[in-house]
Amino acid sequence: MRSRARSSGRTAWRGAALVSIVMEAMAGLACSVTDEGVPAGKLAVVGDVVLGPEDLSGVQTQLGAYAQVRFGGAEGRAALLEALVAAELMAQEARDEGLADDPRVAWALYEEEASLYLAAELERRVPRETVAADEAALRAWYDEHPDALWYEEQRNMEGVAFTSYAEADAALEQLRGGETTLDLLGERFATPLQIRDDAEHPGFHPILFDEALDAGDWLSAPVVVAQTLLVGRVQQVIPASRRPFHDPEVQEQLVEAVRAPMLEAAREQLLRELGQRYPEAPR
Repeated sequence: MRSRARSSGRTAWRGAALVSIVMEAMAGLACSVTDEGVPAGKLAVVGDVVLGPEDLSGVQTQLGAYAQVRFGGAEGRAALLEALVAAELMAQEARDEGLADDPRVAWALYEEEASLYLAAELERRVPRETVAADEAALRAWYDEHPDALWYEEQRNMEGVAFTSYAEADAALEQLRGGETTLDLLGERFATPLQIRDDAEHPGFHPILFDEALDAGDWLSAPVVVAQTLLVGRVQQVIPASRRPFHDPEVQEQLVEAVRAPMLEAAREQLLRELGQRYPEAPR
């Protein structure tokens, strides 16, 4: 898709056609999909800049795990290309309006270009898709790091609300002694299942997550929930468990973990090559 920078800030490409081009290009069709002025195998032309699949991959490598999922697949990569085109249009308009003469803008553009070049080159040397397809390497990392990638323990409680500590303490003593039940004390409430967070719930979670307590055990003291005191017992305990290997989010994290040292090695190799090619360049 060909685009031109305009002083009005309007773009010269249409979203529907852009999505079509990217979706077909990403599908790996035998015939190449092009538009007027767009070279074969490329995806868009913005002024004198040609964007191709390698540019998308380069930018995608800089995204976090959730953004990787967000911009995955044909539609996600189409949205990513749309953002790339918009960014390039803005940069070209800035140059057209003389803003690039400002050394701060010029430096920011150089930094962005360098970042994109580095990301694209690292993607070429260590393709993310290749790492994602190496199930043996991902499985090995998963097996070698048994303390990583866990679902944390969750608990909740059921109880009755009170407005004073005196009433709450008296009710708890009666419950422990078998003199009454939660139903006799008042309306029963159940809190949602949640992981332990002492900072967020300092008057609740240290008591609820007492390791000595299991489902059905009375809490050792009334707990503060919102603006009330709950007296009651642990209702459910869902133990911590290892997240399954084939969970999509786990797969994303595994790819990042396995790929990280490979990317670092590729980056160091690239810097050595550049140092040999430009020995007089400032360090």
